[in-house]
Amino acid sequence: MIDAVLFDLGDTLLHFETDQARRFLESATRPAYDRLVELGFRLPEYKVYFRAIKRRFLRAYLWSRLIRREARLFDAFHRLHHRMGIDIDDAQMTDLAMRCVPPFRRFFAVDGEARPVMAQLQAAGFKLGLVSNTLFPGFAIDDVLRHEKLLECFPIRVYSSDVGYMKPHRRIFETALDQLGVAAERTVFVGDHVDKDVRGAARLGMKTILMVKNGHTPRGRTRPDHVVRALSEVPAALHL
Repeated sequence: MIDAVLFDLGDTLLHFETDQARRFLESATRPAYDRLVELGFRLPEYKVYFRAIKRRFLRAYLWSRLIRREARLFDAFHRLHHRMGIDIDDAQMTDLAMRCVPPFRRFFAVDGEARPVMAQLQAAGFKLGLVSNTLFPGFAIDDVLRHEKLLECFPIRVYSSDVGYMKPHRRIFETALDQLGVAAERTVFVGDHVDKDVRGAARLGMKTILMVKNGHTPRGRTRPDHVVRALSEVPAALHL
């Protein structure tokens, strides 16, 4: 019997325009810069400030992949400002980060089937949650979900940027299961990546559903329990 369904986020429920990463970073950086100017901080010209942000974020990303732990861009942002002689407290830093969120939304598109499918699963009594690998701080992702009217569907949300572990590490899945209060064998994980989603969840004893939108089921030793080609097929895979 299945009591809970956990979902991957990127390319399962939301789609991020990765080819526009530089545009995203610049659009999110400018509001922070303008706010610091308003607060009276002495800053270099914007081009110099933006280059420093870009270098710091790239370094944090590459280091995270080397040590296989998620980058914490919020912390990198804080450290960079300290090194630049811009000493602001946590409340001010959070204010700066939240000013970056509205431009952030433009680079995400919600799957058109997400809301009706989540409503169907909730009506059937399933507990729902998210487990996502993301560089972005959880409050920024939450804002996107809130704007898309999906946040209330997922009372349990575990982001690698918050916990420090990335799928397929068992710790990120265990964190979600602990918060759900449901055993692994009574939980299904839905994702689009064999190694990160299917293999990681299956190792803990979860059932798995692989979303394959290109129509080709990957071959290999790790096999999902079900394969779907759209979110609308998930309820049927759960025998609804």
